[in-house]
Amino acid sequence: MIEGVTVSAFEGPEKRLEVDFKINPSRPLGLRIYSKEQWQELLNYANCTIISSLCNEYCDSYVLSESSLFVFPAKMILKTCGTTTLLRTIPKLLEYARGCQMSIEYVMYSRKNFLMPEKQIAPHTSWNDEVEYLDEYFDGQSYLMGPITKDHWYLYVADYSDPCDAASKEVTLEIMMHKLDPAAAAQFYRKEGTGDKDKFPGIAELLPESETDEFNFTPCGYSMNGLLKQAYSTIHVTPEPHCSYASFETNASSACYNALISQVLAIFKPGTFSISFFTEKGSSAITSIPFTVEMEGYVVKHKTVSELEGNCDVVLVNYESVEYASRPKLPKKIKMPQLTQIIY
Repeated sequence: MIEGVTVSAFEGPEKRLEVDFKINPSRPLGLRIYSKEQWQELLNYANCTIISSLCNEYCDSYVLSESSLFVFPAKMILKTCGTTTLLRTIPKLLEYARGCQMSIEYVMYSRKNFLMPEKQIAPHTSWNDEVEYLDEYFDGQSYLMGPITKDHWYLYVADYSDPCDAASKEVTLEIMMHKLDPAAAAQFYRKEGTGDKDKFPGIAELLPESETDEFNFTPCGYSMNGLLKQAYSTIHVTPEPHCSYASFETNASSACYNALISQVLAIFKPGTFSISFFTEKGSSAITSIPFTVEMEGYVVKHKTVSELEGNCDVVLVNYESVEYASRPKLPKKIKMPQLTQIIY
């Protein structure tokens, strides 16, 4: 980058908050009693807005100006990107839970390392600040997974649940992709004649039979929420070449995720990506990872397998494509002659 030239960039990697509650049998709808307008009131604290919604008998899904919200009777999952202040929504969420007479069962806040941490707004100005804020409301533990100088993942867990059995294990697969192939990223620039809700080819086929809610941003960017019974999926794309990023997440259960992961990678062709796989414990230790860690065309740069305190296990794997690894790398800083005028 030439000194003195400012390039606008967007923080694609999301902040993610999941809070599970103990269902109140006398209020079976739980959090779903709250309207779109009431969820927007909560989202005002994060500085984002609802664009569209999709519902089935299990879940209310909202595509946001910055990512996604999923509301189940006893669970809320909120993902926001950019400089949103996601954690500021916690007091309002707890107020809503008290209105349903539900107590907290489980809390997980996670995020990848930011591309531009200096642009974040409190309490997201550092991981320590985020943990301090979370500790005002929950009694949790903080974790760092992955190399601190490369791609890494922060995790905060507060687990108030009883031990679960193997049959009830819930999983979350998240794929966080950087340095998208230019041709793949170009597909997410809005073209003449593209409608806000036009479907992107191949996305719905990732989890066949899902009902999808999609939005094409102007001039570029894409979001999708999908619902298939109790399973959700979500995709978000920031295609600009200097900050390209895409994410895919689902709680759909599978004995093996290889085909799904390969389909996602074929769409975005990332130069680097990370997979986080989270599961509730079904036994005293992790017995297997439901995807092949070694993937054709990619090199494993780091793998962490962690058995956390409470009822959860997590796997984090960082990858780099063989093609990206072979590209010549520019020095981080290039000394340039002093320029008196910049023409572009």
